[in-house]
Amino acid sequence: MLALSACAGLPVRGMVGGQTIETRVDSEVARYYLANYLAGNHSNPVLDARIDQAYQTINGNVPGRSELKQLGDEFSIDFAALLLADEISRVPLNRRFRRVFDEAYDYALKALPEGRAKLPAAAAQYEALVVPSYLYNRGNFNGADLAAPRKALEKVGLTCHFVKTSDDGPIESNAEIVIAAIRARAQSGRRLIIISASKSGPEVALALTKLGPAETRHVAAWINTVGALQGTPLIDDNVIPELEFIVGKVNEAGVESMSVARSRQRFESFRVPEHVLVVNFFGIPLSGSVSFRARRGFFPMQKYGPNDGMVLLADMIFPGGITLAELGSDHFLMDQHLDVTAVALAITVIRWLENPAGETSPVP
Repeated sequence: MLALSACAGLPVRGMVGGQTIETRVDSEVARYYLANYLAGNHSNPVLDARIDQAYQTINGNVPGRSELKQLGDEFSIDFAALLLADEISRVPLNRRFRRVFDEAYDYALKALPEGRAKLPAAAAQYEALVVPSYLYNRGNFNGADLAAPRKALEKVGLTCHFVKTSDDGPIESNAEIVIAAIRARAQSGRRLIIISASKSGPEVALALTKLGPAETRHVAAWINTVGALQGTPLIDDNVIPELEFIVGKVNEAGVESMSVARSRQRFESFRVPEHVLVVNFFGIPLSGSVSFRARRGFFPMQKYGPNDGMVLLADMIFPGGITLAELGSDHFLMDQHLDVTAVALAITVIRWLENPAGETSPVP
């Protein structure tokens, strides 16, 4: 059923915010929007009027969870996801960051395999704190330990410190472990870039909130990758028995800490210090691009709105941060060169931090 869902749909090719995608979508309105409307070819007055009304409703803002759910119900899930991608790309800060990232990515894609990739000279003043994701010690969850990105970053000379959280522990207790790790780097003389993924996103946000501005002066940036900042409906839909069949018994308190109600309440308490650059990095999949691994969650979660197979798209955005969205990718980002992406992100973040006015130096 899920495999058929991924193969069904209407073929389409188009561009959103400079990103080209060729895939299948779930409706004619999504196909027309991507292939025609966004390209400036407004040839269907009925659909044009409906889409125009959608833009008027969101009024130039990046749509949140409720708006995306409404768009998914009125149009389709893929249409809502595409409109989110478009609105993200229209934010000037996001657009500028995307240009710097694309340049860094093109450089790293060529230079990294040849062993000549370098970070900016200013990278000597930085180090990374890597906080792994859920079940990172279980062999079935390849990638949760962020081993590939860590290896790539260390290869180009960025020191990485790995935080040994409880792989199935509650967000609150893991946040205390992250707090200790951040404090331990306070006297290093280097600026800290924190990297999280999925469940470790709220752990980092809670840690930064509890530490406050005074104890995070050495923290320069937080890269929030596919952050489950407001939990996942999959927990509320009771997928844990199926998960335990694959990975073994998991901590019930850790599971409960990822529930939607608990997570949204926690999210309201987050106060990341303003001096910390926050980069939200995640994928926006469409019906035809979602990976086999993400399909288990992607289609059942559509009743809640556009999602990446694990988390609702809007719930991965920390307000006030820069958002970099990869069109066509899902929660596992498996279609990305994770090593290249990690190096490109490091280059981009360091260049951005060193040139806050926007005049970035050339790629190494």
